[in-house]
Amino acid sequence: MPQSVLSFSCPRFIPLCLLAFTLIDTTSSDLQGLDHVYPVAPGDTRTPLTLGLMLSFSGDYVNKGAIPGIQLAVDTINRVGVLPGYVLEYSLTDSKCDQTVALTKFFENIVWSSPPKVAFIGGGCENATIETAKISYFFNLTQMSCDSSTPEAENRTRFKRYFQTLPNDIHLSQAFVQILKTFNWTKLHTIELEYGLFVQTVDRLISSVHTHLGYNITASSFSGSYQSTNSLNSIILRGTVFRTESRIFYLAMYLNDAIRVVCEAYHQNKVQPLYVFIILGWYSDGWWDSSTVNCTRHQMEIALNRSLAITLDPQIRDTNMTTSSGLSYTQYKALRNIRAGQLNMSSSQDEETCFDAVWAYALALNKTIQDLKSDSAFNRLAAAASHLPPNSTFYMENFTYSNDVILERMYQHLSNLSFIGVTGNVSFGPSGIRVPANIRIQQYRYNSSGQLQRFDIASVPLDSNGKLQGFHFLPGESLDTTWPAGVPHDGRIDKRTIGIELPLTIVLYIMATAGIILSIACVVFVAVYRNRKLIRLTSPNINYITCGGCMVLYTSIFFLAIQSTDETTTTAICNVRIWLWAIGYSVAFGPVLGKMYRVYYIFNDPKPNKKTVKDWMIVVLISVLVGIDVVILVIVTTVPELRTTAILKQSTEFPQTVTGVFQDTTINYIFICDSQKGYAIWHGVLFGYKGLIQVVAILLAFGTRKVKVKGLNDSKYIAAIIYVTSICLVVVIISFATLRDEVNTLAAIYSLGFWCAATIILLLVFIPKVYVLYKDPLGENIFPATVVQTESDHGKVLKLERQIKELQQQLAQEHEEMRQLCSKANSTDDHCVTSERNLNSDSNYSTLHSSCKTVL
Repeated sequence: MPQSVLSFSCPRFIPLCLLAFTLIDTTSSDLQGLDHVYPVAPGDTRTPLTLGLMLSFSGDYVNKGAIPGIQLAVDTINRVGVLPGYVLEYSLTDSKCDQTVALTKFFENIVWSSPPKVAFIGGGCENATIETAKISYFFNLTQMSCDSSTPEAENRTRFKRYFQTLPNDIHLSQAFVQILKTFNWTKLHTIELEYGLFVQTVDRLISSVHTHLGYNITASSFSGSYQSTNSLNSIILRGTVFRTESRIFYLAMYLNDAIRVVCEAYHQNKVQPLYVFIILGWYSDGWWDSSTVNCTRHQMEIALNRSLAITLDPQIRDTNMTTSSGLSYTQYKALRNIRAGQLNMSSSQDEETCFDAVWAYALALNKTIQDLKSDSAFNRLAAAASHLPPNSTFYMENFTYSNDVILERMYQHLSNLSFIGVTGNVSFGPSGIRVPANIRIQQYRYNSSGQLQRFDIASVPLDSNGKLQGFHFLPGESLDTTWPAGVPHDGRIDKRTIGIELPLTIVLYIMATAGIILSIACVVFVAVYRNRKLIRLTSPNINYITCGGCMVLYTSIFFLAIQSTDETTTTAICNVRIWLWAIGYSVAFGPVLGKMYRVYYIFNDPKPNKKTVKDWMIVVLISVLVGIDVVILVIVTTVPELRTTAILKQSTEFPQTVTGVFQDTTINYIFICDSQKGYAIWHGVLFGYKGLIQVVAILLAFGTRKVKVKGLNDSKYIAAIIYVTSICLVVVIISFATLRDEVNTLAAIYSLGFWCAATIILLLVFIPKVYVLYKDPLGENIFPATVVQTESDHGKVLKLERQIKELQQQLAQEHEEMRQLCSKANSTDDHCVTSERNLNSDSNYSTLHSSCKTVL
């Protein structure tokens, strides 16, 4: 091996030597055929200076498409004469984007091959770059990457003389903040390869989005890479790669892994317009055309259509501005395309940054060459470092891997370098990483020829401190051009609080209003005709109470149909509705119970001198019923644990709604009435109390079932009211026990139950009276029509009447005999007067008979 190449002390580098020999023994035989030197133009007498160049021709990442740009940079530098007396060339090697291959090639084609390389550009992808950057310093080489953007390289302790013309991918997190804000996305799921570059980028992304937007990003990860795919294949086979509600996916992985994920997305129908992928923008053109997966090119394009690509653009370009190379960006692209056609190569995302990397080294070499000419002390130190004879002049072609003096001067010039490249201003921060200036947003869409292509649609500028300057669509681009069908939904499940369905509310309001109007009509009817004999005999004041109770019941329907989306309002509504229906029911049903009791009282063991049930007694009964309601309601309203409050729960009737072309999903929540404890218990007490009243009323109705009333007496209507209202109450109780969370259904059954109860009470109390009043306005036939008969007591009544008539005849006969006796004697005799008074007592029997008929 030439001494000029391997001119460093091997004992100092024993670990590296052992590593190199190990790698050569195991891999070198498989890595031949792609290494070459870009030759100097024939006839050029200038001294060549060689750059070591390592790209990736295969593997997880391919960037051989950067060669046309690199050659164009070399040709431009040589033509302009940036290196006086020198011509620049490069020696190319392939890392296959594999760290083992990269280390082997670094020793084989960079360190141990002749001539020595004055600088090193490489190594083709992130993992190859990291491994070579760890050791290039030990060979006094500065290393510059034009294809890696790993945050790991910011560590100057580990990567002492490393530079990078791409900003770190860690800055992509800031672009995501702007993308999420612009498209109003709040849900993002990352699928990441568990590898340094991707792990660090995703971690920063999650932190940045949470800090700036307050969103939590979900993530899933897999281990392995192109050479080890078991983990990714496993999650694909389990179907867990897309087991998430999110519809926006960020793929943080190498190209070959992305191919499999996108193919799986097609098979699971995770495609536009419902799903969007955000993909790293440094994948090579046409990367989706692969035979390694069970998807055709067309199927892959279907899955990728309208997906986004995101990559770091070092600077916003003025395409007509002349750069330090003497070319504008437009001129560069034209020349590059010509060279690519000559080489039959497609473009690469790294071609521009690699062009600028070659120019960065040329400018640093230019300054170093000038320093060697102008600074004799520096020249002597450089000569000594390369072990030249004393008093020898050092020239750049004398550089060896033991020359740390040239290393430090090159490092100094690169650190202070600033020039205008085709990617904009090129300068490096303290860690040697390119200062970010712009993040490019691209979209996969079909061009006019029907081919899927990446289009630049927007940029996210960053200032010198890496701070965001907003999301800017490029000219001709907008939300409409990016998403013609509308911005895709991010898969977030919106939550909203709903109330009672509007159609149901309207129907219930109409029913309640009609009921109140009916109650008012009944009140007016009683008030207008209260002096008629018919109305007077049916207790008009009690009828007023009945109408009032029914009005309260109807009013409770308004509160049953109201469902506010505000917790405080709903709590108030919950409490008001309970008071209204509880008290309204007692006030409306109390008169019915009182009248039923009066009928039962009269016909249960009737006696001539039996007292009747007065109206004030019925009023007292109603007051007692209402008082019990008030006691129960006051207790449950004042005790905090029992107090009814509004509790937000997911609607069981309408748990979610899916709308629109993007199938936007909304989870519906609704307030229900509940309490901390005992809600069902105290409702059971209230319903039990109402049920007990109904049971008593039913027993009374059953006891008078054989009474047949004609005309005024409405006992059979009262019995019908009791039966119907009992059914309504049972339905309400059952619905409360089984449908508490079915707010619409519960409101409908509650309202219908109370509406039917109130309406039946009014109709059966007042319609018969209206009919009778219509037939007999003056009440002339009231009493004949009110002869009372009971089937069981009919014989007793007839027998009693016969006995009364016989007694009357006997009394009349005795009266006549006594009268004759008294006429013969002195009519003023005390005995005759007393007897006359006793004989006249037969009128009591007549009075008894008349009273019995009237009462019955």
